[in-house]
Amino acid sequence: MLYEGAHKVPGYYLFEYEPGAHGPMALPGKYQVRLTSGGKTETALLELRVDPRVKVTPDDLQKQFDLRLQIREQLSRIADAATQMDDVRAQANALARRLPDGPENDAIRKAAADLDQKLLVVRDEVIQKKITANEDSLAYPARLDIRFAGLGMSVSNETDSAPTEPGSRQFEKLKKLLDEQLERWSELQRTDVSAFQKMAADHGIPPVVVAPADRARELQEKQLE
Repeated sequence: MLYEGAHKVPGYYLFEYEPGAHGPMALPGKYQVRLTSGGKTETALLELRVDPRVKVTPDDLQKQFDLRLQIREQLSRIADAATQMDDVRAQANALARRLPDGPENDAIRKAAADLDQKLLVVRDEVIQKKITANEDSLAYPARLDIRFAGLGMSVSNETDSAPTEPGSRQFEKLKKLLDEQLERWSELQRTDVSAFQKMAADHGIPPVVVAPADRARELQEKQLE
């Protein structure tokens, strides 16, 4: 009975923090279930109720739901931006590798390397891609994705209660930090990415493209297959 989880970064997994990226549990109420098979669709009513042993107000459950939903949205923002940045890096680096040797292409190769490093600086503030197994988070600094997911776990679907005041304050703090990093990504698009695109176009080379996040994710997933 969970809502859809946060967007994913191809080839990346939060491991022990993954539950924090799940969508919130549906609130008590009346819903409709739809099943489609063989061209036929059947619907039925479904009512979700609070465990009668749990003493919690609808307002508290709504607050928990709202914060979980907001955490999911911030994790999706991280995944979308990281996916786009990695896609731009892949395009720029592939372009540089394909250029013929010679001093006439040295400026483009250097610009590609500089752009790559600037994108990495921002990406590595919002996501920790060195994590490749359980407990890797003990070896590498937690970035914003893990901090949001950790908060999501504390505002748990398994606990029928309102978020604590410190939890709400932590969300606002993390969101402010994320807004700052995503503004840096936007600024890079306006400056360095744009300048690299112009340089490539001036040399008659197809420029790199900042693809929509879902398209960039699709392309990266195909490369991982």
